[in-house]
Amino acid sequence: MRSLRTRLSAAGGFTASFCTPAFEKKENRRMLQDEGKMENHIMEKIAVIGLGMLGCSLCASLEGTCIRLGWSRRPEVSKWARETGLIEEDCPSVEDALTEADLAVLCLPVPVIMEFFSRYAELMKKTLVTDIGSVKGCIEKAAVENAVRFVGSHPMAGTEKSGPEALVRGIYAGATVFIVPPQGVSEADILQVESLWHKVGSKTRRLNAKEHDWLVANTSHVPHVVSCALALSVLDVPESDRDQRFAGCASGFRDTVRVAASSPKMWKEILSHNQAAVLEAMDFYEQRCSELKKLIAAGDFDGFEREFAKGKELIELWRSTLVKTEKKP
Repeated sequence: MRSLRTRLSAAGGFTASFCTPAFEKKENRRMLQDEGKMENHIMEKIAVIGLGMLGCSLCASLEGTCIRLGWSRRPEVSKWARETGLIEEDCPSVEDALTEADLAVLCLPVPVIMEFFSRYAELMKKTLVTDIGSVKGCIEKAAVENAVRFVGSHPMAGTEKSGPEALVRGIYAGATVFIVPPQGVSEADILQVESLWHKVGSKTRRLNAKEHDWLVANTSHVPHVVSCALALSVLDVPESDRDQRFAGCASGFRDTVRVAASSPKMWKEILSHNQAAVLEAMDFYEQRCSELKKLIAAGDFDGFEREFAKGKELIELWRSTLVKTEKKP
């Protein structure tokens, strides 16, 4: 098996660095100034805490807009991110990242985000913090309990892949990012978090935690459950039948089950923290399946055609909104 260093090198183009970190910090800042990218003569420092696929993708998308700090629980990943130009500074600890940053982005699993609010509460009371967590109610509750300076965010972007080598440059461009501020948060802090996402080409939309969790239960969480169920119902056959069954699975099946190839642990964590909303959304989905099944059982294929046409029309309407968004400057 190739080492992490080798895999990361292949993905991002590993380059050796012969400068000291202190020299690089000064040189990077000087270069940004020379290029005229300093805003009001002060470049915002943004710390990305967690350098997985989404964290590294954010670092890549922020290039030239700020001074990027990075921290990973694996020091070799932080080092790689600096040497390949994804970040200007690799921070040896979370404390260092929070102390230096104007804004910190927690690109971590939901339970770890909640744990960090407790562990680093004192520093997070001073430094503005946001996150990319897929569930907001539990995260907001932990933030409020620890009195941290926090504005939640959730970019509707990603792939089924994970790890720093899976980064996608430009993944946030055109994506919707939900901004979920707890009650009492200053407008200035909300605007600062919105500005972060505008830097990478995203559009922002504000809503509260309850609205967010119900929405994504329907649009993201249940679709992942359905994708998993389809994969199991089609592919979980005796080994003697697999060759023929697998041969019958083509592009339509592939597209429908793509997200079921995501991290099982991550989805356990997401669903366990949005359980009630997911179960309610699954009831609506099961009702639709039951209605379609009844039409087929009754031989009412004209009725089925009408429902299929309605679904097709709604999909085309949804897709038209995506096209309009992509055309915006």
